[in-house]
Amino acid sequence: MAASQSGHYSQSRVSVCCPFEAESPAIDIAEDEFVNDSVQCVRLPSTSALICTRNRGASLVPTVCSILSPGRSIQELVIVDQSPGDETESALSPFRNDPRLRYIRSASWGLSVARNVALAESRCDICAFTDDDCEVDENWPRVHQEIFARFPQVAVSYGNVLSVDHDETLGFIPIYHVAANRLCTTVRNKIHARGIGANMAVRRDVVLKLGGFDPELGAGARFSSCEDGDIAVRCLLSGYHVYETADSSVDHYGFRTWEQARALMRDSFFGIGAAFIKPVKCGCREMIPLLVWELWTHAVFPSLRSTLTLQKNMGWGRAVSYLRGAVQGWRSPIDTVHMLYLPTHQETMVSAVDPQQPL
Repeated sequence: MAASQSGHYSQSRVSVCCPFEAESPAIDIAEDEFVNDSVQCVRLPSTSALICTRNRGASLVPTVCSILSPGRSIQELVIVDQSPGDETESALSPFRNDPRLRYIRSASWGLSVARNVALAESRCDICAFTDDDCEVDENWPRVHQEIFARFPQVAVSYGNVLSVDHDETLGFIPIYHVAANRLCTTVRNKIHARGIGANMAVRRDVVLKLGGFDPELGAGARFSSCEDGDIAVRCLLSGYHVYETADSSVDHYGFRTWEQARALMRDSFFGIGAAFIKPVKCGCREMIPLLVWELWTHAVFPSLRSTLTLQKNMGWGRAVSYLRGAVQGWRSPIDTVHMLYLPTHQETMVSAVDPQQPL
């Protein structure tokens, strides 16, 4: 998700998934909620569903309903609300008697900070994120649980983000399509795995050990996107794996007009450039091919092709924004131990959770 500071979070990465060279091994799931490994049976890990929201009000209710529906394999739903008003809290009052729901009002600012608050408050091994303008399908997050149980080295798992019906002549809904299950074991594989935070699950202890999500990336932050891609890169560089599954989906309702598309792309590529230059500055040379690939394949080449083929000119906003993000990121101080940008303004340093307020 990404956000303007005055309104809702919205998704700022529009990704097209490239086919992977080889599909990862199938996951064999037994009827009794155990994963059958060749050596031993492993129980599915405990899982928290996490939502970070701001100024959603009653429109958050369908998201909550889809997560708390009967049969969902979660132990709790943690909602971190950064709204200045009480509309969202009031809208969630019908759920006050559901013991799985934990509602947290936070005076913090920014999506990454909210994600970190939610991680800190979670009581489970796996944290499954979705956006506050999505509805999850019946296999979410069970498919992610199966992946983490089957692959102990997987720290991040992504799934499909599908659009609901809308008028494509007026605008679009950002999506991410996973063509086939794939296991990424190196940063080089990341060129094929561009999952987004609207359907993302993480191994809680690993992400916390790595310092959490970068507060300077994502909606409401200095670099306005790619906190979801950044955590995958940092996990891969730390020896963990990333998985993408075609079997888990969420429906995305985040409609944008075509007039909003240009600003959305600028924000997206600005954040991607900042996120991908950071490991290079920390001395990770293996990140350079990904840095160049992203610039050429998703920014320069599409603009060049549209110009040479006399199609509708896309302009060079993507490439310019990507380079601006990379340059500003290179000039910014970094915590090289956790590979996090150091805060430059007060808002991103606010991370304390307000005392939980009853619904």
